[in-house]
Amino acid sequence: MIPERTDERPYDEAEPRVPAGPEADGPGLRGAVLALLAARDTGALLATALDALRTGSGSHTGAFYLAGDDGWLRLTAEHGLAGDLVERFPVLAPDATFAVSVAARERRLFHGLADDPGGGVAEPGTDGSPEPGARPVAFVTAPLLVDDRCLGALLVMLDPPRPLSATDDRHLAMVATLCAHRIDHLVALERAGVPAGSPKLDPAERTAFRRSRQTRLELAMSSGSIGSWEWHVPSGEVVWDERQMRLFGFDPADFDSRVETFRAAVHPEDRAALDRALDESLLTGTYYAAYRVVLPDGTLRWIEVKGALERTPDGTPDRVIGVSWDETEQHERMRRREARRDFVLRVTRAFAAARATRDIIDVMGRIVLPQVGGRALALHIEHDGRLLLEGAIGYEEPARERLRLMGTVRDNPLAAALAEGHPLFLPSRAAYLERFPDPRFRPPREHHAFVLLPLASADGTVGSCLISYAQPREFTSDDQTVATAISGILTQSLARTRLADVSRRRMTDLQRLMMPRSLPRLPGYAIAARYRPAAGGMQVGGDWFDVLPRDDGGASLVIGDVQGHSAQAAGVMGQLRTALRAHASDGFRANGLMCRGNQTLWGLDTERFATCCIVDIAVGSGEYRMVRAGHPHPLQTEPDGSVHEVVTEGGLPLGCLPDDIYPVHHGVLAPGATLLLYTDGLVDTPDGPYDEAVERVRDALARWAVGTRDGDAQSRLEFLADTLVSRDFTDPGHDDIALLLIRHLPG
Repeated sequence: MIPERTDERPYDEAEPRVPAGPEADGPGLRGAVLALLAARDTGALLATALDALRTGSGSHTGAFYLAGDDGWLRLTAEHGLAGDLVERFPVLAPDATFAVSVAARERRLFHGLADDPGGGVAEPGTDGSPEPGARPVAFVTAPLLVDDRCLGALLVMLDPPRPLSATDDRHLAMVATLCAHRIDHLVALERAGVPAGSPKLDPAERTAFRRSRQTRLELAMSSGSIGSWEWHVPSGEVVWDERQMRLFGFDPADFDSRVETFRAAVHPEDRAALDRALDESLLTGTYYAAYRVVLPDGTLRWIEVKGALERTPDGTPDRVIGVSWDETEQHERMRRREARRDFVLRVTRAFAAARATRDIIDVMGRIVLPQVGGRALALHIEHDGRLLLEGAIGYEEPARERLRLMGTVRDNPLAAALAEGHPLFLPSRAAYLERFPDPRFRPPREHHAFVLLPLASADGTVGSCLISYAQPREFTSDDQTVATAISGILTQSLARTRLADVSRRRMTDLQRLMMPRSLPRLPGYAIAARYRPAAGGMQVGGDWFDVLPRDDGGASLVIGDVQGHSAQAAGVMGQLRTALRAHASDGFRANGLMCRGNQTLWGLDTERFATCCIVDIAVGSGEYRMVRAGHPHPLQTEPDGSVHEVVTEGGLPLGCLPDDIYPVHHGVLAPGATLLLYTDGLVDTPDGPYDEAVERVRDALARWAVGTRDGDAQSRLEFLADTLVSRDFTDPGHDDIALLLIRHLPG
């Protein structure tokens, strides 16, 4: 409880002189309690109230309309109102449709959207309460209530208009209550013939007004859930009112008034800061702290406190008197806001790094779906006016079929979200089936809540995203904010990656056109080849392979990689491959073929080089001649399953020197042995050493060589080729991969 003052100063002199507005006491309302109760006239009271209500960058103007004995509402004080408003509305009838009259008559908050409170009023909600975030409020009126009496109304004009939350309404109601009690007190003084600032009060009047002040302060603190306390510095004793004890979860009958009991309730991590704040208050005279308390049931609660130090006549600290209030809800809102912001930033960064639509789907499944608590996700992309399934996570194949069908049918759920122009939230399976009864759209039985995100921008429709939940779910305002943010980020990211996908697809088609459409048959051998473009980037590279038949029945196997990833690199590759084919038809073999290829690339003057490996295979014997130009060493499996690297001396990459020499290596591919030629995309990864990557390929070859012998040799070789370029085996994001396999069939 707040003790009565024992000094003999008149009531108005004893009241604290607290400056109005946020600067008086941090955020406003709680620090403004004493400021409002200290106002000496209605004009000062109105200015203080408007300061207490000011938030953000907006400015407030307003007025008090007080009811006379005849019930009519008269403009008693105004602050910053336009002159025409003052002139037009000096007196209002109690039964008028004006906002001020409605607030006073119906004793409720009234929100308006018109330019002034005098006409054209349109309320955001049917009951006059705002729908948070839905529509801006231009003004609000609040009744001035004292017990069962209405003294009039407070009018607050908002500039610029903006939405008001439920918290804003509670703050406004609290300020209006404080103003009503202070106005009632000022009116009592006026009727008693005592000016508000007069020092001439007899003891009886002083006692009556002091009690009146105490009563009004108690009412205000009770409506704001504010606890009061005293800390007696010499003894360490603390005195709390019942509201303070409730804030800490204490039973008033059990609280022992010991400061140690108070400290024990404070979270251990916050006690040091609390002690520092108390010590600092003994020096500065003011006390402020924010800390967590642990309730008896283990619940955490955020408490903020403010106080002032009182000293003895000789200056010794005597006691700190202050108030406390619960800020848990505010801290929780801030925590959710920070978490929401961090999540949106994380998703934005992940989407920005995505190079293709499949990367977007991966981010949605890896980051977004777990964060929002979803069970499954389906992404449809617009193609020629239809929504085609691009990817799905958490769906079995029968459900995937329904998802594929869904986007091709008119008036489907995905199109409904696009038509609405904002996310659709369906909190239960029943709500979904009521909105979309068509059995073709029926979701899996284990899906019980749904969000449909429309993906559309100013440039047109991109697609739609469906998120499903395993349980019914009431979607909070936080859920809706996050969903809207994801919808916008996803739309922009997909629009970008779709352009990249189209460009990549065209370049890949160009690359494939330059590759052999089929490989020649070589008696006694099985041959397989693969090319896989990198997943990232807008362009393709210059990897290629070829098998060039010879007149003696053998063949020259060629694999190479032109420097760079661009249309120019692909063009150079095409020219070099064509030149090697022409030189091979003129009878050149491995060494001569490599020299001619080098001279061709040098003569093109492209400032690009190329690595290359050429192997001449003889029919029957399995003997081969190999030359390399800066290319990775091939790998060879032997009939017994062992694998070794064919280490050969090589020359510089093609195009470096016009007359470079390429030493010839002689080897034998025995029956049952296999030779692997590959480009560096198979082993060159940014995350691991080159030698480890080569060893990984060797292990895969060894497992394949000693594995099952079922099936024909060609099928087994094709299986090995697929394995080496699969996404489970190699990273698809960094470089193209080309490989060429030849196996000498056992006799």
